[in-house]
Amino acid sequence: MKKLALFILLSSAVLLSGCATVTGAVSGLPMGAIDAPAETYRHNQEAFDNHPILHGPNVLVMVPVGAATGPVLGLVKGISLDVQCATGRQNYRNVFRTYDEASIWRPFTLQWETLRR
Repeated sequence: MKKLALFILLSSAVLLSGCATVTGAVSGLPMGAIDAPAETYRHNQEAFDNHPILHGPNVLVMVPVGAATGPVLGLVKGISLDVQCATGRQNYRNVFRTYDEASIWRPFTLQWETLRR
């Protein structure tokens, strides 16, 4: 019975979601493994430049963390991007064809576009 409830929950989540949500959840594992150490480097670039030995621990620690949490964060970011696209704050061209902050391929870079008037 629990398996049936889980199947219904997961299938309804997929059927009722937008394309960025599904893509974020499915691609979260490999993209999380890539983006987690990259995001750590982006936010601590000066420390990495001053102490190059930090690259090894960054990769050894953040790749497994990114792979484990990437699908969840990809799902959350996908929902956020679908909402932004539905409200006109973002378009799918930026979501799927770039590697900017709004890209679905960067699950650890969470942001919310402000409405430009």
